[in-house]
Amino acid sequence: MSRSGVARPITLHGTPVLHTHCQPVTDFDNDLAKLVDDMFTSMYAAHGVGLAANQIGVGLRVFVYDCPDASGDHQVGHVVNPVLKPVSALAGTTTDTEGCLSVPGPQTPLR
Repeated sequence: MSRSGVARPITLHGTPVLHTHCQPVTDFDNDLAKLVDDMFTSMYAAHGVGLAANQIGVGLRVFVYDCPDASGDHQVGHVVNPVLKPVSALAGTTTDTEGCLSVPGPQTPLR
C-alpha cells in the first residue's frame, strides 16, 4: 500500500511518551490526516502490523493497523480515541505470536 507519509523513528521502551497517558484527539484536521499517513509509513518501514501514535513519539490516542484476518484478507484501518472492551467482548481466538515494535525482539504466544 502506498502512502504519502514520512517514516518516523520508532520510539523504544523507556522513552517517557510510552509511559504516560495519551491525550484524546480533539481536532480532526489535516494534521491528523498527516499523522495517520506518517504512522502507516512508519509501521510499514518497521515491518509491523499495528502502531500507536506514541510509538513514533506523539502522545495522542491514534492507532493504525494492517493485519490479516483468519481468512488471510488484510484488514487495514485507523482508530482515533479507541476504547478497549473486556476480552469477553472480542470474537474468536488465535494461536499466533505477538511482539511490539517499541520492544524489539521478544515475542509472546497468543491464546
